[in-house]
Amino acid sequence: MLALTPAPLQTAGEKALFGELTRWDTGGSVRAAVVASIPLIDGPLGRRISDAVLLVPEGIAVVRIAEVLRQSGVVRAVPEGAWTIAPESGPGQALQLSGGGSTPLDGLMRAGMDVAMKLRRAGLEPGRIARLTVLVGDVTGLVPGDGDLGEGDLVSLLEPRSLLLGIARASRYAGVDNPRLWTTADVRAALEALELSGRGPSVEELNGEGFPYSPYVLRRPELMTPAAMASAPPSAGPTAGPDVPRDAPAQPPVREQPSKSAIAQAVAASAAAAHAAAAQESEASEASGSSAAAAEESPRDTVAVDGPPAPPDDGGGIGGLFARGEPERPLGHVVPPRTSAAPPRRDVPPAAPPLYWSQHQQAEEAEERTGFRGRTAVLAVVGVLVLVALGVGGWLLLRDQDGGTATGPTATATTPPEGPAVGDVQAVGGAEYRVEAVQVDETCAGHAYGDTAAFLAATDCTGLSRALYSTQVEGAPVVVSVVRVRMPDTAVARQLQALTDRDGSGNISDLLREGVRYPGSPAELSGAEYASALSGTAVTIVETDWVDEGAAGGSAAIDAVADAGLTLPVPPLPAE
Repeated sequence: MLALTPAPLQTAGEKALFGELTRWDTGGSVRAAVVASIPLIDGPLGRRISDAVLLVPEGIAVVRIAEVLRQSGVVRAVPEGAWTIAPESGPGQALQLSGGGSTPLDGLMRAGMDVAMKLRRAGLEPGRIARLTVLVGDVTGLVPGDGDLGEGDLVSLLEPRSLLLGIARASRYAGVDNPRLWTTADVRAALEALELSGRGPSVEELNGEGFPYSPYVLRRPELMTPAAMASAPPSAGPTAGPDVPRDAPAQPPVREQPSKSAIAQAVAASAAAAHAAAAQESEASEASGSSAAAAEESPRDTVAVDGPPAPPDDGGGIGGLFARGEPERPLGHVVPPRTSAAPPRRDVPPAAPPLYWSQHQQAEEAEERTGFRGRTAVLAVVGVLVLVALGVGGWLLLRDQDGGTATGPTATATTPPEGPAVGDVQAVGGAEYRVEAVQVDETCAGHAYGDTAAFLAATDCTGLSRALYSTQVEGAPVVVSVVRVRMPDTAVARQLQALTDRDGSGNISDLLREGVRYPGSPAELSGAEYASALSGTAVTIVETDWVDEGAAGGSAAIDAVADAGLTLPVPPLPAE
């Protein structure tokens, strides 16, 4: 298992997962795979919908590291609707995940489509993309036990056996109807298309993880045809390459290559398709009289990524096994990838306009210049008159303030306060939220408790804005606390969010905790649902609770209110 973390990990879940993976051995001794930290951010609130990409020889999967907040017990995952968690004693309740929500499946679906779009833009065919959720937190069990929700949605716990099962099922799902294994060049091209920062894996590392060696990108749409299915049927699996004697000349490592008969069938199929396409293009070019241009634009089956360009008739071979494959290179020889240069632009001067157009255009331009000068003069006069009127008005105002006499009443203009005010009503998601209290502070000192207070004592915020909202859910009153805090920089803001997301770490005080009340408000938040979001240096924290502790509504209803509360406005933060 090869874990790639080119950038510093940000969340506690990332650190936990990659900490587990780095304890495994690299290579295929545990599981042949590559896990790369490539977070995908969605929406203006900066929510993560996926955290990593999993690549196995059979295919690709997107990974979401779901941190369970302030809850413990057995998680019940379902294909549709909210996930729940049930402690050892007591009823189940809606699962609370870091970043909001009770299920990661919708975000993972969007992440899978985003990955597919990026790969196809780069000319790579991804095939089926699996979706793996890794639960991090105080989770004691999982239902269903194998974590298979169907249709490529998989769930695992942060422990080796469950992780290996999830990766194996992702491999099986991605390998369905997949005519080709992912080769070393395919993986490197895919990671580049997905914008992996830092150093990518070497050919030797990928070959050691079970990816067949090839200097060519084989996952082109024209190579993923049913005729090429024989090159690597899903049921057959890879076969081991021949043993190389010690005194043989050094060459790129070849591992788990398809059989010779399968390669021959693939070559024949690709050659037949290429000849058929060439014949059709030749007939079309002869009919239109452009045979030379058509010959210059004949498509190529393969594209070099980490080696020289493939010959046009190579047929998509693997590892230089064909007669005109890539020449042998010693191990460790690295060839930088090339980028194709765009042809130089030739600036062609525009054709001269006809005489009729020139004569009339000159006349129109002359009229426009004359009219423009007239309009400019009028505007200048108007501007002078406005300045004079402003000067006279200012002189009269100053004279009145100095004790002069004034005729008529004097109107005083007041600037309305910015942001929501008490009594305002905000509509979000079909529900109405009434502003009950607002407060803005320039410091977080004295406005937090627990470990969060200690954190803010060492690194104070640069602004704090809080609001209390009231709404109705299932006919019962609900209170919503919205807290927005601005930190000195983005890194510290991430640390604050990770801290408040943890159970038992304290929090920034809501207004009810500091004694603010409104008609019908509860005394405090007890058993509140929680959601948080990060946007630059600002962290938004929402807590929702029933006003009446005996309300018949469930936690899932107000959990949805907590997610909606992330979009509720608060007064502007004080200027830095």
